[in-house]
Amino acid sequence: MSTASELLRIVGQVLARLRVQANKTTNDPEACAIVGSSRSLKRIEQGIKTRVNFAQIGRLCDYYGAPAEVKYEMERLWRLADSKIWAQPSHAIANSGWDSYLEFEGMAVGLAQYECLVPPGLAQTERFMRTQFERSGEDQKKIPGLIEERLRRQEEFESRLGGIVWRALLSEAVLHNGCDDEQLRRMLELDEHENVTINYLPFSGAPYAKMSVPFSVLSLRDHETPSIVYLESPYEYRFYEKQDAVGLYTQIFEARDLQAKSLKEFHR
Repeated sequence: MSTASELLRIVGQVLARLRVQANKTTNDPEACAIVGSSRSLKRIEQGIKTRVNFAQIGRLCDYYGAPAEVKYEMERLWRLADSKIWAQPSHAIANSGWDSYLEFEGMAVGLAQYECLVPPGLAQTERFMRTQFERSGEDQKKIPGLIEERLRRQEEFESRLGGIVWRALLSEAVLHNGCDDEQLRRMLELDEHENVTINYLPFSGAPYAKMSVPFSVLSLRDHETPSIVYLESPYEYRFYEKQDAVGLYTQIFEARDLQAKSLKEFHR
């Protein structure tokens, strides 16, 4: 568990990306003037706490040419940097196109995911994605782009599997909820990777306590030290950095994983 907010790291990463896109360096006179010095700018991008305030973060975003929605999110998250429980509303993601969870996922070296209804997004087939997006009421014109984004996310994640440990725990309901043979094969193929484990909780052992909603535990420093818990609802994405919350969800995952079976044991 890190003592500093992981929000500083993702805001820093986004600002560094915006700076590069604007063709600026960490010695750029205007950027350095906004935050006080080149040293401060570098520390911000490294996720190190400084005395820079949210208004200065907003000015940096303006200078780098960031969209207004992204600027708003960076300012909002910077203000939350000392919080241990925080959320990103779904409408903010839709408006800004910037997703806190995906930033964390891209930083993770360990990922423990529990799903109770659908396969993890990282393991979904294109056919399953399309069906899910169509039935969730997404604009038909946007669905091809959403699928392309998720496929790209999968590709990027799989390219990192040599340095990340991914453990997926599924309710058996997932395997009956639109999970066709193609989808099952896709998950079994991923399960063959040495750093991937996909298990499921059989109906025969139900009910399983404290497993009514999906959640993810991400490790951002080393794969044995959980950093943050992620919960998703239709209204917002919620994150917990509080040590007791991270510890609780980790214990729940580990306890239920002991009751689970390997996906290789599943038969229709």
